[in-house]
Amino acid sequence: MTNTPLQAQPGDPNAMQFDFGANWADYIAKNFSEERVRISQQHLLNFLKLTDLNGKTFLDVGCGSGLHSLAAWRAGAERVISFDLDGNSVTTTQKLHAFSGSPENWQILQGSVLDANFLATLPKADIVYSWGVLHHTGAMWQAVENAAGLLHDESVFYIALYSKDMYVDPPAEYWLTVKRRYNSANPLMKRWMVWCYAWDETIKRSLKKRKNPFKYILEYKKSRGMSYWHDVKDWLGGYPMDFAGNQETVAFAQQRLNLELLNIKAGEGNTEYLFAKPGAQNYWVQVMRGTVLVNLDKPFTALNGHAWHVDLSDWADSLGDPLKFMLYENGLPVGWPNAPRYAIEQWGKGRYRIEDNGLIFSATDNSDPNQAGKTYSFRTDFI
Repeated sequence: MTNTPLQAQPGDPNAMQFDFGANWADYIAKNFSEERVRISQQHLLNFLKLTDLNGKTFLDVGCGSGLHSLAAWRAGAERVISFDLDGNSVTTTQKLHAFSGSPENWQILQGSVLDANFLATLPKADIVYSWGVLHHTGAMWQAVENAAGLLHDESVFYIALYSKDMYVDPPAEYWLTVKRRYNSANPLMKRWMVWCYAWDETIKRSLKKRKNPFKYILEYKKSRGMSYWHDVKDWLGGYPMDFAGNQETVAFAQQRLNLELLNIKAGEGNTEYLFAKPGAQNYWVQVMRGTVLVNLDKPFTALNGHAWHVDLSDWADSLGDPLKFMLYENGLPVGWPNAPRYAIEQWGKGRYRIEDNGLIFSATDNSDPNQAGKTYSFRTDFI
């Protein structure tokens, strides 16, 4: 990263709050479509490993644009409750609610995940969902804990947090400086910073890989129904901001909240997590029923940096789609498939890839995976 506009010093610390709600209102006004709702719905269901939300209650913590609340309602949720602290986000979500015929089983509220009195008025939900929100509260771990308080014994907890394991070059601290500067900049400078980001982080990188950057921008909506340009503004401006390491989050959930990890998807800015209380008799029992985990035999062969290798020739016929390959460490999913080999070697932290009928991987703590107490296994059908 060499562009001067993104490397300048932070501005006025009193002008740091990003207007998330205005950004989401603009996104819905300019980009809302049925296609985006379908994409959002499919992403939601895919990660939950469900075909619909029939009979389930869905609580959207920090609903933002309201798109994902709408997706949950369209997926058949018995009841949807959406709330956000930002008045513009509440209004935007209400517009989608009205667009959908003002269904009685979709309720929209204004409130904060940090307000214990407000949270006490909410019912427990089957699915407590908060995507890319809790790290913007200024008190991330308290927000995670408060949101987890909305779980009942059989609930699942679906959250996404910005991963410090992804932001290593440049590091998280660099981006915090950028965010402070963006929020204290005038409108013209903000537009310049958006274009500098697009050039540095998307166009140049795509061209270096001999890929079409404009195709990426146009097809950006295919992941969660989002808009590239609105997400860039959200990224540059999103402040306050905290970053969480993947295993740091898993450890916090286990040790502080008594939750176990069911699913994880890493490798993008936000790492997605699915948690539940130990022994919960919810739908995940059916998801995992009949699952065969194949144990990986030691010793593993050391490669460069943090990378290790194990041969999977006996499973060559099952290794068709690398994104369906889930590596488990000590019985917990790692969820960082198809990482570039150089990133596995240089940064590790659980990154892995299938290469030439072998697994190139790293331990989540970058230690020697051959050491006592560490076990590794995999499945090849984790869609």
